[in-house]
Amino acid sequence: MTWVAVGAVLFGLLLAGSALLTLRLVRRAEADYPPAGPIVEVDGVRLHYLDRGRGRPVILIHGLRGSAYDFEVSISERLARYFRVIAFDRPGHGYSASVSDDQHSLFVEARQLHAAALLLGLERPLLVGYSLGGAVAMAYADAYPGDVAGVITIAGHVMPYQVHLGPLAFFAKRPLIAAVSSNTLLVPVGRMLGRGILKRACFPQPVPPSYSRAALSMALRPRTFRYAPAELRQSAGELRELAQRYGSLPVPVTVLSGHQDTFSATKEARYFHERLADSTLVVVPDGGHALHATHPHLVVAAVRGAIDSAIAREEPLIAAVRVARDGVGGSA
Repeated sequence: MTWVAVGAVLFGLLLAGSALLTLRLVRRAEADYPPAGPIVEVDGVRLHYLDRGRGRPVILIHGLRGSAYDFEVSISERLARYFRVIAFDRPGHGYSASVSDDQHSLFVEARQLHAAALLLGLERPLLVGYSLGGAVAMAYADAYPGDVAGVITIAGHVMPYQVHLGPLAFFAKRPLIAAVSSNTLLVPVGRMLGRGILKRACFPQPVPPSYSRAALSMALRPRTFRYAPAELRQSAGELRELAQRYGSLPVPVTVLSGHQDTFSATKEARYFHERLADSTLVVVPDGGHALHATHPHLVVAAVRGAIDSAIAREEPLIAAVRVARDGVGGSA
């Protein structure tokens, strides 16, 4: 047997072993974090979501390779003490259905989430978007400004950016090898590298163990891994169009940024804040990227403040409608 043949056999055994390990990791992840919520179908796309609490609606939108569990292990329970909290699995993530390549779009996703909100009876929700989920929230508010109470971006990737795909994503996006690579070597290797990424996301704070387990379990399933590169490429172009309209957006936006964020710098947050018509910038001195995981109390405080502001803005309008209604009734 030649050295080439020996190498081929060893490589085949490596792929087979990593495929078994991947299958085991995926099954364990889905056992630990099952599809615990209901499904709503929009445009033929099934969206899984987690629904907690009662009161004013707050929609939580996760970032790249995330899931509703990112919030379930961080801020959902705290927020549910005051509000009705809905955390969606975005299309292609968590337990929501995958979409075709032409639907890797901030605008399509915003339309789907808005339609889902209407089906669920969510009247003027507050949108909270983390990282790339912040861009989805801004696309939603841009398309339906009258249907939202406001937006909070948590370390939002909301300005046009240069796409830099890591080596794992480079292989994952290749059609001919994506199915093989994402079901074999990429997931075990990605799991090892993912711990470093989470440390960077939470720096300078430690990574909460519950957040680490949930984020790694849901992010490194093969389908989600394959989905990310196309989403990055498409959103980069769409943000150039969306950012041009930020100055005329009639929706209040709270911009949360960690001063030591190495993924989405405070410089970007300040630039975003300055371009908005109505915004508040909050910079967390000892915060990084994953503020919802490391500073959940600050995020909850921001949500409560945004809801209070929305109610204060609505009260004069409600009073005016009541006066007009009563006046008409009196004259009759």
